[in-house]
Amino acid sequence: MKKPFSILLTLPLFLAACSPADPLPSGISNETSVYMEDSHQYTEEPEGIEIAEILYYPEKPKAIGYLAQPKEKGDYPGIILIHEWWGPNQDMIEKANKFASQGYVALVVDLYEGKRAQTPDEAGILAEQVRESTDEAFNNLSAALDYLKNLDSVDPERLASVGWCFGGQWSYEMAKNDLGTDVSIMYYGRFHPEDDLEMMKASIIGHFGEDDASIAVDDVKQFQMTLREHSDKHEIYIYENAGHAFANEESDAYAEEAAKTAWQRSLEFLEKHL
Repeated sequence: MKKPFSILLTLPLFLAACSPADPLPSGISNETSVYMEDSHQYTEEPEGIEIAEILYYPEKPKAIGYLAQPKEKGDYPGIILIHEWWGPNQDMIEKANKFASQGYVALVVDLYEGKRAQTPDEAGILAEQVRESTDEAFNNLSAALDYLKNLDSVDPERLASVGWCFGGQWSYEMAKNDLGTDVSIMYYGRFHPEDDLEMMKASIIGHFGEDDASIAVDDVKQFQMTLREHSDKHEIYIYENAGHAFANEESDAYAEEAAKTAWQRSLEFLEKHL
């Protein structure tokens, strides 16, 4: 019998370094999430990719997902994308398209059920509400995985998650609590160096900035040691001249060299373990 979900709820709120929330595209409000009223108002559909707004969690109809996948028929790996503390935004859309262009069926989830933060204070409140409703967050993420598993274009035996900041923590929690992913990619997400990893089966790759003011490098190194003791299949990287949100092109903290290296390492890790 599986142990109950385990998550540290007393972590401090994420810093505002994850970048300001993007202006909301036409048709999206804090009450409902609508990606596809007119997709070309805010994103160009990349060549060879299909994009769609989907209801992946029927019990929560305001949690609308963004799905990007190759147009060519195939049996592709599926990957869940988990947003920063602002909620799903343009950056997540672009990242989903980028994964789809590499041969993945990519689904952006919505842990805020249609709500969007416009200020750091709002983002902190929304993030804390999710952390206080752990079971509901896992239900949301599990529903997303189930949705992917049932797509004809997805190989249900090859599933991954990736998250940034707030989402990086949840990508890790999916692995730690064995929700069914084979790979977890975490960008500057929260963790506890002494976490119980007994349930974890997924392979983890983590990307952290040496200059991150909210996640101490010493803690990252301790986390790296903990993972190594658990398994030799995990990889943790610390990037010089990079802070929190270094992979977000919309952020002032964006560090191009570190972001490109982390992206390439993530693709290689996925190829190796999926």
